[in-house]
Amino acid sequence: MLTTAAQARLAGGLASRQPTPATSRAAAPRRLHVAAVAAPAKEEALSLSQELEAERQRRAAAAGSAPRPTGRVVLESEDELKSTFEHRAWVYGGTALMAATLAQGLAHVSGPSDAAAAGAAALAAYFLADVGTAFYHWGVDNYGDGNTPVFGGQIAAFQGHHQRPWTITEREVCNNLFPLFRPASFFAAGLLGTAALGAPVWWDVWSSSFLFLCCMSQQFHAWSHMKKSELPAAVVALQDAGLLISRKDHGAHHKAPFNEKYSIVSGWCNPLLDGDSPETSVYMRLEKWIAAKWGIEPRGWYEPDYSWQEQQRPETAA
Repeated sequence: MLTTAAQARLAGGLASRQPTPATSRAAAPRRLHVAAVAAPAKEEALSLSQELEAERQRRAAAAGSAPRPTGRVVLESEDELKSTFEHRAWVYGGTALMAATLAQGLAHVSGPSDAAAAGAAALAAYFLADVGTAFYHWGVDNYGDGNTPVFGGQIAAFQGHHQRPWTITEREVCNNLFPLFRPASFFAAGLLGTAALGAPVWWDVWSSSFLFLCCMSQQFHAWSHMKKSELPAAVVALQDAGLLISRKDHGAHHKAPFNEKYSIVSGWCNPLLDGDSPETSVYMRLEKWIAAKWGIEPRGWYEPDYSWQEQQRPETAA
């Protein structure tokens, strides 16, 4: 059982933790929005959290079971950043399937109308991939945790990324991409099958391009955390032209109040989805609807857990 003092502090803390939606980007800076509850004063929150954690572990030990994992991603060694044969197989194999579908579609371009349809499909795929990654990023940032079925690993990885954003720049390319290419490869195989059965040109071009861009978004994301001096000239040129998300554009997502610029392909959709303020954003409207219908509130409505403050990169720490 908790001590009387701990129970009193817990009751007082919960009574004061009322959800407060973000009101504007000019609001007082917050550190990192990955906690599901608000915190009182830092020292008191940490002390209470430590006592609650100790109590939880005592109960778990008494029941003969290990504490439930938090789902946080903590890298133990440099090996976790390297690409393996499996990683490369999924990335190269998935890319080959998508390229084959695209080639099948382009091979059936027989006139100006088909060429126009293929061009429009490619442009639509590019924009919709930007939209799709924005909504996915918003979802994993605000809902669920490392124990969530199916998406738990991605949720934990994105939370870990907010705490240690430089890690994504240290991953080898296939290591970074395979979590997306692995499930996408099954869809890519299906798309190649529909192409072989005579799917329209626009569908072959759109579907293969959209899937590839969504998978590659994680690498575009990594590049947006790197300095220009660390990037290939072609990538820098695409970022400068606004065709890939840049360090400047994505950097705004990692600053308080952490509720804008979720896109990680080009950033074209950010002005449309962010609106003029958090209150007018598409995300806030969805958050309110979800809260009203299911009673589930996003992490962005609360102050962050102090234990999830962004860390300094080891070599730059004072």
